Amino acid sequence: MKKYTHAWIAFKAIERLEGIPQADPNWKPAQSIVKWFKSHKDGVINGAWYPDSIIKDNSTSHVLKLTPDLAKSGDFPALNAGMQLLKLCQNSPCWKKGYQVNPGTNLPERCEAFSHSVIDNLKVQQVEARGSPVAPTGNYLAQVLFMLSHYVADAHVPLHCDSRKFSDGENIHSEMEGVWEDAVSNCIAIDAPNERFRYDANGYPLVPNQAAFDGSVLKPVQNELAQRSFSDDYGTGNGNVLQYMNAVCRYSYLLSYSFIPPGFDETNVTKATWQNLAGQTVKASQLNVAVLSDAIDSVARVWLRVWRRFVDWWSSQGNPALPPGF
Repeated sequence: MKKYTHAWIAFKAIERLEGIPQADPNWKPAQSIVKWFKSHKDGVINGAWYPDSIIKDNSTSHVLKLTPDLAKSGDFPALNAGMQLLKLCQNSPCWKKGYQVNPGTNLPERCEAFSHSVIDNLKVQQVEARGSPVAPTGNYLAQVLFMLSHYVADAHVPLHCDSRKFSDGENIHSEMEGVWEDAVSNCIAIDAPNERFRYDANGYPLVPNQAAFDGSVLKPVQNELAQRSFSDDYGTGNGNVLQYMNAVCRYSYLLSYSFIPPGFDETNVTKATWQNLAGQTVKASQLNVAVLSDAIDSVARVWLRVWRRFVDWWSSQGNPALPPGF
C-alpha cells in the first residue's frame, strides 16, 4: 500500500474501535486507545510510512511470499469469521492445495516484534520517573504503533503474499495499490505540506466532496464495515499476532490466485488486462473491498489486543485507574 492509504486505514481502525458499544467488555480499553490516538493523530501519515521511507525492509518484512504446490493437498488456518478474505478465498484454485513459503520473507514475525515493542515501551514509560532520559515519549510510542499498522495492513495486499514477480513487467503491484491511493488522495482532504489530514468535527479525515467519495472505491468499503460487527477474534488457534498474521497472509495468497489465476504472471498481465482476466473467481471490486475492509479491522483488532495487554498489566500493578492521558 502507499502512503495515504496506510494513514487512512489507521484512522478507520480507530473509528471502528470508537464504535464498540459500552456493554462490550472491550469498550474501556478501546476508548483508552481512541483517546490516546486522537492526541497523537497528526503523526499518522509520517509514522505509518516510515517502514517504506526510512526502514525499507520491503523485500523481507513487508511480505510473506507463497508458491503453489498444486499436486499436493494442504490445510489453511482459521480466520475471523467476519472477514471478506475467508468468504472469497474458498473458491480459489489454490484452496486446500499445497504451498511453499519462500525463505527470507517474514512479515508475521515483524508484526509480532512491533506488538511486543508497543507493550514493552508503554510499561517502561509508566515506571520511569517523569523526565527520565530513557522513558519513551508519547510521540515515540505513537510512531511504533503506526509502524505496526503498516505491516499489518500490508499482509492484506494479495501481491505481498504471492511469489509471482508482479513488481516486474508492467508493475501490476503498483497499479493495484495506486487504485486505493488515488481514491484516498482524491476523496480525503490532505494538508500535504504538513503531512496530515484535515479533520472533520469528530476528528477524523475530512471528506470535502461526498459525491466524489460515494463514487469511489472507498464507499463500498464503508458500506461493508457498516454492516459488519467488529470482533477482536483472531480465529481459532491463533493466539497471538504472529499466528494471526500468518493466517492472514495465507488467505491473501489465496485471494491473489483468485484474482490472477494460475497461468498468469508478470510476463503476460498488463495494465490493460489485470482487472479482467479469464478465470477470475474474484473481481476487482470485490478485491478492493476485501483488502481495505479487512485491513482496517485487522489493524483495529491488533491494536486493541496489544493495548489491552498493557491495560491488563497496569491493572495488575494495583492501579485503580489508567495513567493520565489514557
